[in-house]
Amino acid sequence: MSHDSGPVWGSLDPFVEDGAILGRKVANAGFLRALLSVDPFAAYHFFLPDKRSGQALESFVRSVCPGVAAKVRILPRTELPGRLASTSYHCFHLSDCLTHQGFLAAVRNRLARNVFPVTGVTHSLSYARYGQSFAQHVWAGATARDCIVATSRAGAAVVREELAALREVLHAPSPQVDVVPLGVWCGEFAKLEPAPTPGVPADATVFLVPGRISPYSKMDLLPLLRAFQRLRQAGADLGGASLVLAGSPDEGAGLPGTLVNLAANIGLRLVVVRCPDDAAKKALLRRADVVVSLADNPQETFGLTLLEAAAAGKPVIASDYDGYRDLVAHGKTGLLVPTADSGEVEDVSVLAPLLYDTAYHLWLAQDVAVDVGELAGCLRVMLQPGLREAMGRAAREHAASFDWPAVIGRYLALWERLAAEPAPEPGRGESLHPLVMDHGRVFAGYPARRLRDDDELAVTDLGRAVYRGKDFPVVYAGIEGRVDLELMRAVLVLARQPLAWEELRRRAEDHPRLTATVMWMLKGDLL
Repeated sequence: MSHDSGPVWGSLDPFVEDGAILGRKVANAGFLRALLSVDPFAAYHFFLPDKRSGQALESFVRSVCPGVAAKVRILPRTELPGRLASTSYHCFHLSDCLTHQGFLAAVRNRLARNVFPVTGVTHSLSYARYGQSFAQHVWAGATARDCIVATSRAGAAVVREELAALREVLHAPSPQVDVVPLGVWCGEFAKLEPAPTPGVPADATVFLVPGRISPYSKMDLLPLLRAFQRLRQAGADLGGASLVLAGSPDEGAGLPGTLVNLAANIGLRLVVVRCPDDAAKKALLRRADVVVSLADNPQETFGLTLLEAAAAGKPVIASDYDGYRDLVAHGKTGLLVPTADSGEVEDVSVLAPLLYDTAYHLWLAQDVAVDVGELAGCLRVMLQPGLREAMGRAAREHAASFDWPAVIGRYLALWERLAAEPAPEPGRGESLHPLVMDHGRVFAGYPARRLRDDDELAVTDLGRAVYRGKDFPVVYAGIEGRVDLELMRAVLVLARQPLAWEELRRRAEDHPRLTATVMWMLKGDLL
């Protein structure tokens, strides 16, 4: 049994990653920081694939939650079977529902002491290969305690549709789908200090567009400029307005220059801030009067930038698209601009698996139209300072329900609810997951023959020398979790006289590592 006194939380993921700042990385790190800050569990077990990810996790925990560091256990993933057999876990949660969740459920069914809830969260949902990834969830061993956590209602609808399509073909159950949003650290955004933005007059009304500057993976900014153009043609004075684009140019390296030229023709001041770091992003947000995000690309699912804007007390203009509608109370905390698509993109679906991701995402996004006339009207409304300020105050109040500790509370309630769902007895998952290659079966024809029950095993001269401590076996790095040296010594004793493999298994009480250890001993000339 585990020595941890109290409920134990588990994961296969570190939740922290190096590299460029992306919404997924910010969200995962925010979740972990919040979980450890609330600290509802007796221990946190992370079964990681390599030492580097463990070091990054350890450094993160010590920097943000040092008081919880002693409760965090970083374990090699090869220890998972033993820990599942000895520990009653409260739940396992994964930072992405499309990597290991279905396969983890299969290991749980087969080896764990209890059928604990397994949950995983969504991020982008639009990649062509994700249909294959979702297939891991639809199989005979899926239980009511398994759940895909969508971050928005629109994302949940996508997951349910994909699972339904797979069930029609595979004729098997699938996990539940629930909605828990991403969070934001409201306190960090409420105290932002204003800072000047190079190229923007101090008295300008700043419309800030944060995020990737790319029609391939985030949003097409052409409708926004066309809406400003409509305002200018209608006689509006844009001299006091500035449009600030802050983010990575992504695939469209030449796009910012094109937008600057177009804005100049309209008579709109446009400033591009390339790849701002976290401090610069927050300074830009504090300076902004309005935040604009017109997502039209299915790669976007939630809208973390809108949540950050709300926490900073900024009104938003957002497309009525995907998870954005969960974050904006239209007419109160900001304005939603209608969107429409044709739905006739089967040709894209057919080709998508054969194309680069940027190609079919661009095609799909170009089938989504943001209502330029309505957008122009929203811009006109936001040029009124009194209304902007009222919406900003309402936005900050609205953001409180997305504060990370509140979001963790929703996860705790979800895990409790899932744990109360009916489930099969543990240890009843004898069959492999259908998408897992059965190596023993598939590669049966590779060796000349297989070890048989009546094959006799006997200690070799080298085996005797190893037993007496006069020689030593070779144990390669990476197999320590499969080979048991104490069991090796017991086998050397049992096989002093020739012993049938069937009898050896009986005398060793079918130790879980017996077969791997015996084959290693045969390979190393100990038997």
